[in-house]
Amino acid sequence: MSTVTPVPLENIATVVPAPRSPLEESAARQALDLAQQGFLVGEIVELLDVSPLCVEEALEAAVPGGSATIAGALRRRLRAWRREHAHSPWWEAEAAFGVPHAHVLRLVRVPRDREIGVVAAGEPGYLDAVLAGDSCRDQRASRSARLYTFCATLQEIGDLFGVTRERIRQILGEDTPWSSTDLQAAAKALAAARRAEHTAAVARWSHAHPAAPLEEAAQELGLAEEQVRRLLGRRRTHHEPAFDGPRKSTRRTEEEIIADLRAFHAATGATTCQAFTAWAREQGVPGHQTAAIRFGTWNEALSAAGIGDEAGAPRSAFRDEDLWAAVLAAVQAETGGTTFRAVEEWLAAHPAAPSGALIRQRLCGHEGGSWSETVTTALAVLREPDTFDPAWVQDVTAPRDWDADPAQEDPLDHVRAAIAALGPRITTARYTAWARQNGRPTVATLQRRTGDVWTGILAAAGGEPNAAKVKNRSRAEVGEYVSRFLAAHPTATTVEYARWAPQHGAPSLSTVIGRFGTWSEAVEACR
Repeated sequence: MSTVTPVPLENIATVVPAPRSPLEESAARQALDLAQQGFLVGEIVELLDVSPLCVEEALEAAVPGGSATIAGALRRRLRAWRREHAHSPWWEAEAAFGVPHAHVLRLVRVPRDREIGVVAAGEPGYLDAVLAGDSCRDQRASRSARLYTFCATLQEIGDLFGVTRERIRQILGEDTPWSSTDLQAAAKALAAARRAEHTAAVARWSHAHPAAPLEEAAQELGLAEEQVRRLLGRRRTHHEPAFDGPRKSTRRTEEEIIADLRAFHAATGATTCQAFTAWAREQGVPGHQTAAIRFGTWNEALSAAGIGDEAGAPRSAFRDEDLWAAVLAAVQAETGGTTFRAVEEWLAAHPAAPSGALIRQRLCGHEGGSWSETVTTALAVLREPDTFDPAWVQDVTAPRDWDADPAQEDPLDHVRAAIAALGPRITTARYTAWARQNGRPTVATLQRRTGDVWTGILAAAGGEPNAAKVKNRSRAEVGEYVSRFLAAHPTATTVEYARWAPQHGAPSLSTVIGRFGTWSEAVEACR
């Protein structure tokens, strides 16, 4: 009886399987698109001539859960569509989703009640026969038709079979019931419908899940994150910051601003905001606007630096919780976003909301904070409120009416103060300079609060706005004003007329010259 001597394990050669190469980027995109059209992994393998594992890995890399997630998400959307269109047959879903009719029936598990043969181009079910391939002369013609319709060009198919693209066109025309033109038109129609359905699905998800991360959309809709990002457009900022990570703030702290003010005063002895801005340009530091915004007014900034004793305008009545509530409202709003510009535009459109400058000053301006940190915190409040103090979350998420003007002093009081300081005739430029120095609202703020233009605001406050210009005055009408001017100013210089005209609602010097040719001719004609 012979015995078998065992061979030591270390002497047995281990067979290591050859490593698989992942799908190329273009093939991975094709596999994802085919899966989103309802193709099974085995069918994708046949079309692309790759291994099943490579397809699964490519789909898993694009959408967590791979083919199962993609098919499940598409099935849910199809059934939701049918609930909204209870009286519509399933073949209408082909045009709504860009998915072949045969795949729709398979996804929703509805028995095929009748076989659809070769139907007219452009009708639902036209591509079912292409998928079945029963009407083709041979396997090459059948596969060429499927490839050309769903994922490949004529050139790519020709390279696969070792023939020219023109030969593939001939095969489609001679060995199948379909022409390449009809197949291409059907494929384009499906692709357009698929993009439209994906766009609508992403928009619905975005409005239903404000501030949710993009990866949740990919999981729920069976789309790749890059697809979701592209389809969201500007709304993607609702679900991801418009920056890659926290940025280091370059804003100067209050202590640095105070040091700038003291250095400026020690060097110049001046206290005006214009003088500080001129000094700041030479030193490469922010001007007086930064100091005024950070401390409330220019005078308060001087007081903080121990330079002046004048009291500026009161600080904003908004609490920090109100500012956070405004940021949360802007981030969730359809017209808002997560970029500072998007939030600032939303705030400006709501009269009761704080300004973007105030939010940046109070929420971002202290301790080296930045806007990226502020908006990241706001998104975290929306996504994971349990990680914050419940009382604070309740306060910042409480409903607020951002469209109702808050209780505040009469906007005209600011204009009356300007009239007392500057006189009854104030241009917007003069008021703007005065408002900056005295911590008063801007012209834009006054116009927003009153709903009136500057001339109306100035008149209501007791000022004397310049007379409105009258357009298209005739030569005779212009001449009457020139005659009145000549009666009061015999010397008749253009400088005198330029000063006199705005005070009397007269046409400008350029209008006079336009009607008479030259100033001298106007004077001669009107004397």
